[in-house]
Amino acid sequence: MRQPALTLCVLAVALLPAISAMAADTAPARIEAARTAYAKGDLAHAAAELEAVVAEMHARLGKALGESMPAPLNGWHGEAVEVQGLASAGGGLAVSRAYGREESSLNATLILDSPAVFAAADQFAATAPNQPNIKRVKIGTEDALLRWDAANRAGEITLVLGNRVLLQIEGDGLGSSDLLVESAKGWNVAGIRKTLGL
Repeated sequence: MRQPALTLCVLAVALLPAISAMAADTAPARIEAARTAYAKGDLAHAAAELEAVVAEMHARLGKALGESMPAPLNGWHGEAVEVQGLASAGGGLAVSRAYGREESSLNATLILDSPAVFAAADQFAATAPNQPNIKRVKIGTEDALLRWDAANRAGEITLVLGNRVLLQIEGDGLGSSDLLVESAKGWNVAGIRKTLGL
């Protein structure tokens, strides 16, 4: 009785690479399964299939966008890129990466197609250039807002791309706001625009 089970286990392990390759893009099959389930009135199954498709798309898109995150500054270390769907926050996708050096920290976040992007775009447009602790700076050819609190050695720099993407780096325990600007220059903005067709 145990021999067939052992043989099946060995066979499954041997086939894992082939199964993984076949499962690399399950979206078309899942979309078709969702369509079929919807036609039959099985809304729960249709929803589950579509949720799986969204999760797969987010993972693939997050991986591509993760390659556009800033590299660690000289002397800093970077954590692994994290990807998170934002369904509970109105939709969209967040890609983030944390960086550190001794007591200093930076957190870079890319938010795509979320209400947070629209709010940031409105704030960006409404921010007067002479507000205390806030100034406009250039990151390559992009306009950015830099907020700096010298007393707390903390701040953030924000860019909005095409009203779809929010790029933000928050820093704490920094020697100066120059570190925020230098870090923001590490965004591969051209790569983000190409990936998203902006």
